[in-house]
This record gives sequence, C-alpha cells and structure tokens, in this order.
Amino acid sequence: MAASAWSLSSRTSLSVASARRDDPRRGGRHAPPAPTSRSRRCRATPDEDSPAERAVGDSATTSASSPASASRRAPSRASLANADASHAWERFYRTHSGVGSTGGVGDEKKIRAVAAFKDRHYLRKAFPDLMPQRVRDDPSRWVDPIDPRTTRPIETRSKDHKVVLELGCGVGNSAFPLMRANLDLRVVAVDASPTAIACLKQNPEFDARRCVAFVADLGNVEGPLTERAIGLAHAIDDASIDAVTGVFFFSALDADAFARVARECARVLRRGGLVLFRDYSKDDVKGNVSGVPVARKGEGTDVTETVSFAPGEKIDDASFVRGDGTLAVFADEAAVTRAFEDAGLVGSCERVTHAVKNRKLGVTLTRHFVQGRFVKR
Repeated sequence: MAASAWSLSSRTSLSVASARRDDPRRGGRHAPPAPTSRSRRCRATPDEDSPAERAVGDSATTSASSPASASRRAPSRASLANADASHAWERFYRTHSGVGSTGGVGDEKKIRAVAAFKDRHYLRKAFPDLMPQRVRDDPSRWVDPIDPRTTRPIETRSKDHKVVLELGCGVGNSAFPLMRANLDLRVVAVDASPTAIACLKQNPEFDARRCVAFVADLGNVEGPLTERAIGLAHAIDDASIDAVTGVFFFSALDADAFARVARECARVLRRGGLVLFRDYSKDDVKGNVSGVPVARKGEGTDVTETVSFAPGEKIDDASFVRGDGTLAVFADEAAVTRAFEDAGLVGSCERVTHAVKNRKLGVTLTRHFVQGRFVKR
C-alpha cells in the first residue's frame, strides 16, 4: 500500500499524469452506446498519483456499506485481497523499480526511480493546515527542491513545525512536496513495500533530519505502529503526531482494515491533531464499469465511444481487485465519516472534481475525489 494505489503505475488509458490528477463525470451509470457507436475499453491507471494508488487509481476507503458492518460478515474477497496487500504492493514496486518480481530488495544498485506517480504538488493547497502562511497565500507558487547539503535544519520552535505521519508513502510523491513547501515539517513515512522505502531513501532530496522512513504493514494488525507490532526502533508513541496524511492509501483497505487504521490514527495523534486524506470517490470514472460516453472526431464524421477505466474485477458495489491482486475501494463520503467518527475523530469529507484532458484519447474527463479532514478532540 504505500502505506495510502491504483495510481502508481499507469496502465494505459488516462496518461499517467492526467489519470492520476483528475477524475471524471459525477453521475452514476450511463446507458450503453447506440448500436452505431464503438465501445473501447481502456485499462485504468493507478492513482491520481500515489502509492496505495497503484494499480487502478489509488483510492480511499470503504465500500458503500458501513465499515463497522464488515466485522459481522464472513471473510470476503475484499478481506482476502487486503490480507495479501503487502505482497501485492511489493510486487508492484519491484516491477516499477526494475528489480523484478523475484529480485532482491537489498541490492540497491538495481533499484531505479519509480516514475509511475507524479509528485502531488496540489497538496500545498489541499492540506493548508500543514503549510506556512506564505504558502497558504500563494499555494501555486513554485517551490524549489530540497538539497540536504545546503538546506537549513528544521526549526523545532517555529510555529510551522509539525510532525506528520504519512501512511502509504510509496516513493515519496506526497512527502517530498510537503517538505519542500514547509521546511519545518518532519515526516515519518511508512509503507508496506520495502522496495518503495528503498526508493524513497535513494531520492536526492531525502534528508534524514526531515524524514524517517520504514516498512510496516498497516492494514492487517491492530495497532500496527505500536512497539508490540513493529518493535522499539520504529514504534510511534501515543499522542506524538501532529497530523496523519493518507493520499490514495485508504482505498487500498477493506472495511475492517480501514477501521483499524482509523483507530491507530486516533492513538498516535495529539489532541487537536488532524487526519488529512484524499482518495477516489465512488462516482469517479475508474469505478464506473459501464464506461463514460465521450465524443470524438472520426474520419469525416463524429463518433461516440464509451471509454471504460474500470480498475479490475468488481467484487461489490464499490470494490475491485486489480489484476496484480491489489484492492481498490471507491469512497463513500458518509461511510468514511462514520469510520473516523467511530474511532473518536470529528470532521467531514468533501467531493473534489477536476477536468482532465487525455491527449492520447483526445477526450476530456471529469475525475471525482473525496478529500477529508478529521480532528482528534
């Protein structure tokens, strides 16, 4: 998971850059195309851009049913996919880092940069709570990359100093843009894939003063970041974190795992601490197996096509298992809110939409995401 997945590697439908950044048409299902139209199926890309964002678009959360109800059901296909998530994500990152599905992670010389996801610069605007005032005033302003040799150390007494836990960090596509924009931010980056963590640490911007990164399987145990679960070296103390971020991470969890991670967020957060996340909406084009009708210019005549970005095999109303075995759950805002509230966090979700032009297909699609902010009281 990147510890927050379809998006990390683009499969071939939306260009990796556009597929991850924006998401389509709000309405539910569409009628099949008329007999005269063509139907074209495109394989979905991983996330809007993120680690658990891997195979189909990363995304966030739970199925249309309440996360709490999962504990009363027999093991589902979603829970089986969740149980194998760490292996599936490791296979994904090995493939995209050049190590191969059977290669050894320890040979760092064989690991190359993973370019399946784009850096999420939009988080400066999406997560203003983590930004200094100058960035909030102008979130679109260019921010220079970090050079560990010349960048000043973190000022722990600064009002902008925060300790952030990044769940499903992948190779750092969320962590590095955040650290660039706030030089007093310290990030604890966690992912289930050893290869993803190795790639993150090899990034020329990696600065041990600003970031600590380690492997942890967040979705399959209660209290995954406690000393009991992960050992003393990496254990995260109660009430020690200012904010938890999950960008296309929660969508890689089944309902039970979502509830466990929400409780872990509540444990590690200080009073007043935040959970900030962004994930796929259930109305996103990638969750629409019926396809999205688009108009394209044919040779001398207009042609209507149905383009489907469905991420994999559908197993319930909002969940898919991708071809590589990873899980993609498209978020229902109400269920997400209930899951965090059950863990003792108060807040809400909002729908975020973006129009994205796919140059390869020559179409413009509207992508739908869910963005949330929850506070520990």
